[in-house]
Amino acid sequence: MGLDKDLMTNRRSEAPKLELLRKPLPELNFSYSEKQSEVISHSGQNPLIVLGGPGTGKTQTLIAQALAKIDAGIDPNSILILTFGRDRADYLRDEISLRSPKTANEPLARTFHALAFSIVRMATPEDKPDPILFSGSEQDSYIKQMLLTDSADNLSGWPKELKATLPTRGFAKELRDVLLRATERGLYPEKLSEYAKTYSENYWSPIAKFWDRYIKSLAMREEGAADAKERIDPSGLIIAAMLRLQDNPNLLSDLRAKYSAIMVDEFQESDISHRLLLSYLSSEDFTIFADPDSTVGRFRGADPEGLKSYFDTLKEKGADEVLLLENYRSSEAIVELTKSVAMKFRGRNSVRDVTALRKDESPEVSVLRLQSQADEASYIAHAFRSAHLHNGVPWSEMAVIVRSPGPAVAAIRRALSLSGVPTRVDTDVFSLADNPVVKPFLTLAEIALGAIEINTENYPIIEELLFSEIGGADPISLRRIRQELSRNRDESDLRSATELILDAITDPIISIPWENAAPIKRINDLLRRAKTLLRKHPKLSISDLLWEIWSNAENIEGEKISKVWRNSALRGGSRGGQADRDLDTMLELFESARRYVERFPNSKPTEYINQIRGEDILGDTITLQGQKAELVAILTVHSAKGREWEIVALAGMQDGIWPNLKARGSLLGSDRLVEALRSQSISRAELDESASQALLEDERRLLHVAVSRAKNSLFISAITREDDEPSRFFEELSELVNGEIDGEPLITQIPRPLTSSALVATLRRTLTSEFSSAPDRELAAALLATLAKENISSANPENWLGYLAPSIDKPLIEPGEPVYVSPSSIQNFTECGLKWFLERNGSRDGDSTAQILGSALHAFAALLHTNPELTQDELKTRLNDSWSLIDMNKGWVKDRELARATDMLEKFFTWHFASDRKLLAVEKEFSVTVGNAIIKGSVDRIEITDSNEIVIVDLKTGKTATSAKDTVDHKQLQAYQLAVIEGAFTELNPNTTSGGAELLFVGNNAKSASVRTQEPIDGAAFKVEVAEVAIGMSGSRFSATINDQCDRCPVRKSCPIQSHGRTVVEQ
Repeated sequence: MGLDKDLMTNRRSEAPKLELLRKPLPELNFSYSEKQSEVISHSGQNPLIVLGGPGTGKTQTLIAQALAKIDAGIDPNSILILTFGRDRADYLRDEISLRSPKTANEPLARTFHALAFSIVRMATPEDKPDPILFSGSEQDSYIKQMLLTDSADNLSGWPKELKATLPTRGFAKELRDVLLRATERGLYPEKLSEYAKTYSENYWSPIAKFWDRYIKSLAMREEGAADAKERIDPSGLIIAAMLRLQDNPNLLSDLRAKYSAIMVDEFQESDISHRLLLSYLSSEDFTIFADPDSTVGRFRGADPEGLKSYFDTLKEKGADEVLLLENYRSSEAIVELTKSVAMKFRGRNSVRDVTALRKDESPEVSVLRLQSQADEASYIAHAFRSAHLHNGVPWSEMAVIVRSPGPAVAAIRRALSLSGVPTRVDTDVFSLADNPVVKPFLTLAEIALGAIEINTENYPIIEELLFSEIGGADPISLRRIRQELSRNRDESDLRSATELILDAITDPIISIPWENAAPIKRINDLLRRAKTLLRKHPKLSISDLLWEIWSNAENIEGEKISKVWRNSALRGGSRGGQADRDLDTMLELFESARRYVERFPNSKPTEYINQIRGEDILGDTITLQGQKAELVAILTVHSAKGREWEIVALAGMQDGIWPNLKARGSLLGSDRLVEALRSQSISRAELDESASQALLEDERRLLHVAVSRAKNSLFISAITREDDEPSRFFEELSELVNGEIDGEPLITQIPRPLTSSALVATLRRTLTSEFSSAPDRELAAALLATLAKENISSANPENWLGYLAPSIDKPLIEPGEPVYVSPSSIQNFTECGLKWFLERNGSRDGDSTAQILGSALHAFAALLHTNPELTQDELKTRLNDSWSLIDMNKGWVKDRELARATDMLEKFFTWHFASDRKLLAVEKEFSVTVGNAIIKGSVDRIEITDSNEIVIVDLKTGKTATSAKDTVDHKQLQAYQLAVIEGAFTELNPNTTSGGAELLFVGNNAKSASVRTQEPIDGAAFKVEVAEVAIGMSGSRFSATINDQCDRCPVRKSCPIQSHGRTVVEQ
């Protein structure tokens, strides 16, 4: 990167010496069937089609066939094995290369796209640079930029109804999908325009114009790139390879002569372009392996009907066909369920007549209904942990498969982690810029470059940065920093706590010691270093800027994050595996930045960040495939294709999720384009119907893939509740496994988690329950003692929270000392003593917009006392002029809150001038002594009636009004009335007769101010209550009380009668 080279050298010298050991190859205890042996020994004089369902050994037969050819003397370099997916190609290549004594100079197995790219490169003249692929993420970003231009100038002629959608992410995604499908099938803009007329597709014509502009714009961009290399769209790569072969007959002859044997794995994934490329490279020794029932993705071009036609054509030309009908992978129950799913596919397929050879002692297929997502996740966690502990099933032989990413993934991972089950979630749902590992580094770079301003509008971004591993803050620590900054500001400092935090991000000096604001200090230091580097090197590349931030970033312990991750990765284990993946993600970021700088050396760092911020598609990954870690895989069904596990859970079989019948590309018609190219002659109505049927068929084929991944045990689950029901697929599987259900279906109960903490909790409950029998209590006590001896700390009563005596039992306030009580605290203590105690000693935020707004309204209401001549319009003008000091929000949020404040002011103004009482004072402070209690507070309004009675009015700006019933016993109002009775306001009026009190609500949704009245109180009786409250406040025990404020209580997570805080007494 050009920075800290000495540091990098030192790090390399400090790195431990590692010895690379080859993992021993497992022995192939595999007896090939007669049909498999026929494939392995195939003469190669004519093509061979090998068809088989999941688990029938197609891949192992392909590997054995390749090894047999090499053993027979065929040069490995003349064997071409093609497949779909880089991981699959790596697996085939390793399995063959490591088992063969002969060495190949080129990869034995590769993807179709890798072969096509090598053909394009071979066809490139020597005096020209090699072409490079235009990545999907780059294409996505470039399309968005062009659409932004179109939204202003409409150069492509988009219809009016689409103009508002042009800048949106969803539109760009659909447009890119149309271009992908068209390019894959060899179309060009002019041909797409013709299809638009043929099928009356109004949007295909402007798409064709956009596509033409896009192609020309890319050509101009390439001319301006530093490397002057041709950039090829991956979707058109295979077509490009065929065009090169047409233009280079010598190259075509060389390739045909080179590859004497061709084998294709997973051929059901092919489309017409793949088949055409194979026809160019035709070889007599040509073997295809396929499972027609696993053809998924018709809307992307997969073609079950075309596959059958292709096979029929090959057989007419003399190809042999072998059916593999013995399943080696799955138990009989799973095989039968897989066959039942496949039987619902359209058309007949002979590979479904399969027989299970695996005879497990206890195969299990369960279809389960649960009450919630949490229950579903907990059940899976219990099943997996039980299999691991009781049956010794490795974690790596278990998987959770979901239809697509969503909340279920997080819930399942959380439940598995809480049960002590190590997991690995496929991270292919993130674009590079949105990856949580990369995001804080990009954010820091943007702030240093000035691309992100530090202001209240961007506070959520700054807060996310503070909560990252670099900042190391959490909500509690950040709250403490806010409070300390607020307490230590000057009286003249009108900044809110949020503004104080934002300013501290870049200020060299703050009002509190830096060690008390360590998360902010770490961010501050990194930004200062980055900005210093940018000042010294105005032309600094994005690569060097990111490296400066990465190499100096520290965690909460003051250790370099790069070093911590490296050491964790070397140590291994589940944490090491995560660190390894995090480092891989950072490598991907630096590789992406390096490529961008090489291609556009004069570009600004912000241009790179803008590009990847606009990408919705993953870039290439750099992960090296090592030994399989002992982790449970959580992945989507698409990622599960071609893989297998002993135990599989299919989770989230909900209506609307699986099957997911939401049309793909329905707005711009990419699905209809695929069907049009497939059929060539059907009408528009038939196109819609065909696309809809294909979608349901695709979803069912995905289910077929998912079910067939399990070897021995399969759990299929869905949740049943009022607003979320199981899907039709779940009901079909339930009927197949459980039979028809009479009445309401049974809900599966969640067993106790197989963890030490859950066992201890059960034993403690048995030990302390009054319903437990004496023998059960004795057994529980004995088991707890045994666990404690085995160093299970939670089983030792000395470690039980709530069991030991309090560490201190002194009263909060010593007897005889005054107890200072505010009217509001009397109300709070009466509602819940524990809440009052926790808030009194832990404080609470005091600068929320709602609280600031309330204070502002009180101030404006007081103006009518000192300036009674003010009109309503004058008050509103003053409010509008000072609003920027009250509310730091921007845009529509600020406008909304100002409108709400104006509405409250209007309500108050109207009520004020309609009142027939005389106003004596506003915001009047008072102090009243009742025994040891000293009541101190301030009343909003003191008014006097015609009968010379004092009435207290308390102004409320909250959105919810207190009920008339609750107002009768409202302690805060009663305290105000007691102040009147005790003569606290005799300087204003000598009368001490209370005329009652009122709550005046101006913040609710009523058209006018709402008034809640409290009748005059019995002062002597309330004094007794105050004395009791004072005794309680000065005591040593504070009780929690359930009330209607519990759901909004800010300390409920520490409350022992709430679910969040119950562990205080139950663990």
